[in-house]
Amino acid sequence: MPKATLTKRLEFCSSHRYHNPQWDDAKNRAVFGLCNNVNTHGHNYLLEVTLRGDIDPVTGMIINLYDLKNILNAVLEQFDHKNLNLDTPYFSERIPTTENFAIILWHILEKHPDLPNPDALRLYEDETLYAEVNASFMDGDLQSSQRDSALIARRYAFSAVHQLRTSNPQGHDYDLWIAIKGLISPDTGQVMNLDTVDQIVRTHVFTRFDQRNLSQDQAFANIPVTDSALAKVIWETLVPHFEAPSLYRVSVSQQPGAVAVYSV
Repeated sequence: MPKATLTKRLEFCSSHRYHNPQWDDAKNRAVFGLCNNVNTHGHNYLLEVTLRGDIDPVTGMIINLYDLKNILNAVLEQFDHKNLNLDTPYFSERIPTTENFAIILWHILEKHPDLPNPDALRLYEDETLYAEVNASFMDGDLQSSQRDSALIARRYAFSAVHQLRTSNPQGHDYDLWIAIKGLISPDTGQVMNLDTVDQIVRTHVFTRFDQRNLSQDQAFANIPVTDSALAKVIWETLVPHFEAPSLYRVSVSQQPGAVAVYSV
């Protein structure tokens, strides 16, 4: 029978604190910043689960949607309106970062007897940050997070104009996602420190493109300024600055419903 994928999205709320007990307070604050707040902080998470399985010839589905919703809600009851550090057993030895949280959810779902195999899982911490895992990333189990890889994606926005051949320069507000993939550090629970990611993007993307005329940039001397071309140029600009972890995907959009993606 043909296989298909099915994606379900659910929202829930949790609080957490980033803290490595092997470090002193000063180092924890230096590495994690406000995320090290002793009183924790909360997020409205959005979980996006994609399952892959055979299409049932009777129902036309890989799983009954009502059953799927109930299963996922039962899984999330362990985390919804909970302190991840104190109220769950999963983070007694792991820092509850978005990456580690996505790994935990993946392992729970892949072992669930009533679910098709998970194909991908994306966990949004907010509208500007998500972690993603899929079967090709995973090489470990719940007890060996050091072997797990994840993708972390960060959202940015900038404005620029570009010159069309037959009209005056036109301005656009660009939506930019930068995705990085690598091993999760057991010390920080992160693929990469987000402040470092922000600094790289500000230095090499914003300084070059924000509030500028893209048509005057050397990269567009012989090609038109399109979202696809801009995604490629931003990729080529950033890829030397991400070696381990590596740059995985650049997405550019200037209007809802249309996204240009560049990756290798």
